[in-house]
Amino acid sequence: MDATRPTHRRTAVRALVIALVASFVVPTQPVVAEGVVGIVSASVDEARTPSISADGRWVVFEGSDGGRRSVFRTDRASGRTVELAEIPSGVRAGDTILPRLSSDGCVVVAVTEVAFDLFRDDDRDERWDVYRLVVPECGGQRNAWELVSVSEQRGIARDGVFTTAAPAISGSGAVIAYVHQRPGAPEGVGTISVVDLTVPVGQPGRSETVAGMPGEAPNRAFLYEGASEPALSDDGHQLGFVADFTASEALPGWGSGPVAGGPATRHVYVWDRRAPDQRRAVRLISGRDGVPSAAGGHSPVLSEDGRVVAFVSADRALVTAEIPRCTPDCPTQVFRYDRDTDGNGILDEPPRRDPLTMVSAIGAGVVDVGVPVAGDRSSWAPAMTLDGSQIAFVTDATNLLPDRRAGGGDVTDGDLLVAEIHLGQLRRAVDGLAQMAVPGAHGAPSISRTGQVLAFETVTGEMITGTERPTWSGRRMIATVQVRPRLSLAALDFGTTLLGWESAEMYATVLNAGPAAFAPTNVSVSSNFRITGGTCAKGILVAAGTSCSVNLTFRPTAPRGYSGTLTVTGSGEGAVSVSAALRGAAGEPALVIDPGGIDFPPAIVGSPGGRIAVDVTNVGFLPTSVDAIWLEGANPDDFTVTEQSCRNRAVNPDATCAIEVEFRPSGAGYRSALLLVRTPIGQYTSAVLGGLATYAPVAGFLPDQITVVSPDGSGDSAPAEPISLHASREAAGHEPTVAPGGVIAVGGRGYPIGSAVVIGFDDGSPPLALARVDERGEFTITLRLPTRLRFGEHRLVASGPEGAVAALRLDVAARSATRVAGLPGFGMG
Repeated sequence: MDATRPTHRRTAVRALVIALVASFVVPTQPVVAEGVVGIVSASVDEARTPSISADGRWVVFEGSDGGRRSVFRTDRASGRTVELAEIPSGVRAGDTILPRLSSDGCVVVAVTEVAFDLFRDDDRDERWDVYRLVVPECGGQRNAWELVSVSEQRGIARDGVFTTAAPAISGSGAVIAYVHQRPGAPEGVGTISVVDLTVPVGQPGRSETVAGMPGEAPNRAFLYEGASEPALSDDGHQLGFVADFTASEALPGWGSGPVAGGPATRHVYVWDRRAPDQRRAVRLISGRDGVPSAAGGHSPVLSEDGRVVAFVSADRALVTAEIPRCTPDCPTQVFRYDRDTDGNGILDEPPRRDPLTMVSAIGAGVVDVGVPVAGDRSSWAPAMTLDGSQIAFVTDATNLLPDRRAGGGDVTDGDLLVAEIHLGQLRRAVDGLAQMAVPGAHGAPSISRTGQVLAFETVTGEMITGTERPTWSGRRMIATVQVRPRLSLAALDFGTTLLGWESAEMYATVLNAGPAAFAPTNVSVSSNFRITGGTCAKGILVAAGTSCSVNLTFRPTAPRGYSGTLTVTGSGEGAVSVSAALRGAAGEPALVIDPGGIDFPPAIVGSPGGRIAVDVTNVGFLPTSVDAIWLEGANPDDFTVTEQSCRNRAVNPDATCAIEVEFRPSGAGYRSALLLVRTPIGQYTSAVLGGLATYAPVAGFLPDQITVVSPDGSGDSAPAEPISLHASREAAGHEPTVAPGGVIAVGGRGYPIGSAVVIGFDDGSPPLALARVDERGEFTITLRLPTRLRFGEHRLVASGPEGAVAALRLDVAARSATRVAGLPGFGMG
């Protein structure tokens, strides 16, 4: 619903808005985001570890420069790449690695061997130190790196900075956390220092050691690493970290492990640096009810305020889900921990619902869909938007989407997925016709504030950009993909309003169907319409599957009809906006529709989505009648008035009549229209109609010939009956069997009219064919299978736009085709 009616029904209508947002959770199919892909490291060899600014404009990364590692930055607006860590004159050369960029894009922090500070960096022994750089666009100087890792006792560069974990940086770059050798502990046991650069060197509060460290050195019962993997919230108040000691206990001690003498189990914790009671300032994240996970956790990332923490664990008991077997090791999964389940702004209260959900799963976090199904292989390397509504991760899982991508690259590479938390859906980050055959060989994602821009490592840079002759050189590059969320804002009609009087307040709602979030920054409206409030004007991030509102009133100043426009504009790289028509007229109000906003249940394109009746009430002092009932707005053809009791009768004061409307969407996304009711003298009222529509295509083998090609080139053929692409082996009996090189005929229905459907196997191989959908939403195509095709079961995928995807099982063997069970449709019975 995109608007509500007058003020006296405000509470009921707010409930309808909440119901509509809840209806966005449609886990039946994935979000398909055909984003714009680009390479930001084209001039740099072996680029790694990208970090992106909140607005998606700036990307920093490390790469090779003349045999050494250095830090580079690319401006996506201009495409210009510059080196940030040049070797100063007279300074010994060295590597600069693991760069991180503050969310405002102004500060870069990195670990380096280069002695940029000649006075405090002795450039001897352990040469690795942590430095930060304020970029020139924010008032800094070129190559003016500032030493961060300073020993408090000596005032010079600290020895023992670890290069196994990147430093963490707050949103403004004022707070930096890094890992270094713990004094008095065995070699390799680390601790974390948090440096506040707004405090002068040597002053109290400049540097703090992570809370929860045991007072004594570790024993030799297990192998210990100490504290590592720092992650800061955007405000710098919350520090996530990994530790193999019991950091959240009142008296912390060193932990244990599964095997004596082996590594101790590492867990994810969050330290609230501003907590009044620092004895209780550390929270265990990788556990349940304060009990640590048996498998531990690692790779934490935090939301802007530290409310949401994502991490990786191989624990099979953290959440209820269908978990694959451990063969022999358990696959790792990505989890999400909400420290404020009731959203009241107070962290770590007793939760009102389960704070833990599995991200790398089908149906994770979705209500009333049963038990989530975990990825059948490992997932890792989470990256999160500032509000925690999207989590990108790398995976080897083959069951999370209808189709999969062949693997490649390093052991840390895999397919790159994004979880839209409020939608309860997963999408592939690089997904389009040009990337159908691109292997899943990506890693190290970094995501912008809204999630509209994602930076990542890849060894398929030449392929994912959709060049005419894609190749795979194996060269490691930094790529970005940018998507645009689908926003909806229905037309709004205030109906007849008294001349010179301000109408009751109405609510226009911007709905985001994804992918990615929307950051509204400006709301404008035409004259005679006034913005009176709403969350869109406050700039609150609108995650995929949620909404923001604009409160409006209308005041006619002349006896005529009025029209205007409401526009909500976003911010960031490639900002999007959405507009809606506004109307109203001066006169004596006579009719009101109740409810003023109608939320239909989610529906499948081309199928009825239910019927809802509304009441029309005479709010005037005289009898009247209804002269006309009609539909206008964005998608009037998606709604039909099926029954009504308003016309051809008198409607007395306070009397009501009814109108029934059916929702039958013709396209996907949020569909809306205006229902208008008018009296014979022109007084009218309106209601907003809305509903979410998705594609649910079906497809099958056509009853043509399936040709089996024999080794001598001759062909046998046998009639084949159709089978649903959604049917499993158990449900269908068995798949059709065809030999390599055989010819099959496939048909589908329920796809976007006029669209292209890609037919191919789900293993990341090049597509077999491209089919065109007709005016009925159907396609048919005959195609020949490759002659070099392994024997066994295969899955064909028919992929269309807007999430219209279906998968079909096919058995490949060197024998004649067999008949299979039929499915009605396509004129096939």
